Amino acid sequence: MYLTALKLVNYRNFDAVDFEFPGRKTAVCAENGAGKSNLLEAVYFLAIARSGRGSRDRDVVRWGAEYFTIEAGVVCEDRLRSIRIAFDRRAGKKKALLDTAPLPRLSSLVGTFNAVLFFPEDVDLVLRDPPQRRRLLDILVSQSKTSYLSDLDQYRRVLAQRNRLLKEGQGRAPDARHLAPWDVQLAALGARIIRDRLDALDAMRPQFDEYYRQISRGSEQVGCVYRSPVSADERDRGREILEAALKHRRADEADLGYTLVGPHRDNLVFTLDSRSAHKFASKGQLKSILLAWKLAEAAYLKSHTGSFPVLLMDDVFAELDRHRSDAAMELVTSFGQVFITAAREPGMNLEDRGFQLVTI
Repeated sequence: MYLTALKLVNYRNFDAVDFEFPGRKTAVCAENGAGKSNLLEAVYFLAIARSGRGSRDRDVVRWGAEYFTIEAGVVCEDRLRSIRIAFDRRAGKKKALLDTAPLPRLSSLVGTFNAVLFFPEDVDLVLRDPPQRRRLLDILVSQSKTSYLSDLDQYRRVLAQRNRLLKEGQGRAPDARHLAPWDVQLAALGARIIRDRLDALDAMRPQFDEYYRQISRGSEQVGCVYRSPVSADERDRGREILEAALKHRRADEADLGYTLVGPHRDNLVFTLDSRSAHKFASKGQLKSILLAWKLAEAAYLKSHTGSFPVLLMDDVFAELDRHRSDAAMELVTSFGQVFITAAREPGMNLEDRGFQLVTI
């Protein structure tokens, strides 16, 4: 799986630009503010049909414009395909086309073109913020399992309905007759989501551990723990456990006006030498953790889809010492197609390593 060409119109700081990528290793070198990160964000848009930074669609439209388009040529399973995503700010609508055919839902695009994105700002945002850590898992599993994204969408709709009931009756004794049907749906969907997350973590842990060991020279032991009412050993009983937990917390939920139990409240915690990484790790260690995780994501997608995803590595070498930078480069270039960015040639002999330099 790889990207051959990209055309952007009114995307972030780009007016209208065309790029071609004949090789599998591309280094985007430019001054700060030139749009290196925006280019990688646009490529990732092809994978998840939205901004990898969490930005609203209207916020990525170039200043003064009314729409943006992203067009790309991608090779998937030895077949050249075209993807087009367009957003109209005035209509507030976004649409996607695959091989010129409109897709009925944007979610139908997910899984067609897989990518893994590393942004340096994600180090603090992701590793210190539980919702963003859950999002890591959600995006990963969605790219490898179409039913997961469907379950996630349904779960959010049921959760919104249940929260609306709790909000309307806030401060009063909960009405079990009204909440029970929503509890059943929430528990069934939530159990499937949690099981898929746990299964993904089980599959990723060996590679995550190994990549971090290589980056850090084995000086620390990394780990990741999923915290939920449903433990890893109880995943087969997830629905039963969630139903019981929802019933147990019903009075508290009625007081607060929102749902306290389910995968939307679970937590993914990264550890370093058995301590919470977001509390004790240095910036270089945190960046190494996220980099190892992203590489494990790529290995996971390869094992589940048969193809390496495209690696998008933004300013990956900053704040890493020379050993960690060298180890990261060796790992990154062992995958399929890779894009890296740097404000200048980072002293990594990129052309000698087979990278084609692109200036924007």
